[in-house]
Amino acid sequence: MVRLLVIVVFLVVLITFALSNPDPQSLWVVSYGWQFSVGMLVLGVGAASFLLGGFVMFIGEIKQRSRARKAEQQVRALESQVLDLHQRIDRLTVATDPSRAPYEAPATTPVAP
Repeated sequence: MVRLLVIVVFLVVLITFALSNPDPQSLWVVSYGWQFSVGMLVLGVGAASFLLGGFVMFIGEIKQRSRARKAEQQVRALESQVLDLHQRIDRLTVATDPSRAPYEAPATTPVAP
């Protein structure tokens, strides 16, 4: 929600600046020149920066999701190892003392991927 508020404020400032500066100016880079409104130039630079920031955030999110998937796989592997170890302990306990009840795994809810 805070991100959306920051984005809206940023866009309102850019659009207000673009609307208050409609006069075309002569702009040039090296040997290329054109007539362009300063407000539209600022709006274009702001939009390009916004898209670049979104792309960088997307790359970071991909890395985070990959790390989360690996961690979930490791948790599943460790849970199966714990269950296997409890079953081994039960077999050894029942073999040495038949009056003891075997271990029952607690009911767990599956983790949504």
